[in-house]
Amino acid sequence: MGFLIRDCVRCGVKSVQMIARGFVQYDGLNSEIFMVCQSCIRGSIYHGQPQSNPVEERGALDAQRSYHHDPIIVEFAAPTISTSVPDRVADLFREAAISRRAHRYEAAGAIFRKTIDVASKHLYATDERLKDRKPADALRSRLKALGELKILDEEIVELADVAALDGNDAVHDVDPYTAAEAEALEDLTADLLDRLFVRPAKLAAVKAKQIAAGQRKS
Repeated sequence: MGFLIRDCVRCGVKSVQMIARGFVQYDGLNSEIFMVCQSCIRGSIYHGQPQSNPVEERGALDAQRSYHHDPIIVEFAAPTISTSVPDRVADLFREAAISRRAHRYEAAGAIFRKTIDVASKHLYATDERLKDRKPADALRSRLKALGELKILDEEIVELADVAALDGNDAVHDVDPYTAAEAEALEDLTADLLDRLFVRPAKLAAVKAKQIAAGQRKS
């Protein structure tokens, strides 16, 4: 059987022999090879370019062919998010959502909170009505100010405040942040981003179409 000498990510043993036990070729050159650690007898998947069936080969598989040094890390797919959401905000939301799907609930809660934080700062950076105003350092105070300045409707301010306060629990509470809490916070954050960015963008697009057609002046 073919083998690789690698550090096993399953048991931590360095420079251990990994034996090829199976593979799947997904194009004419590249394959994913299932390798089993000879120390812990657990498997990892490596990307490689075997010349033939690596299970039937003899000796080191990477002696003359290319194999990645690290195993493939399978990531959860991020939820689809509208292009109307600013890139940095969208990236944070995806990272938080992936963390939740990977059962990293504390991390998910903290990053969902940061998503709301960055989204509120984006409003200060882009809204002409706020160009001479300095945002408050504290997230909840910043959200309250956006409501008082009539930048955000009261309902949106309340939604954002509830989500921010829940995110604080993930960051500061001693008790574990649960799967149910992380899922609820994802729903709240998604709803907030929809109201902050997606709906206004849709409304602006429809209004622009109507103005172009002469149906309205502004």
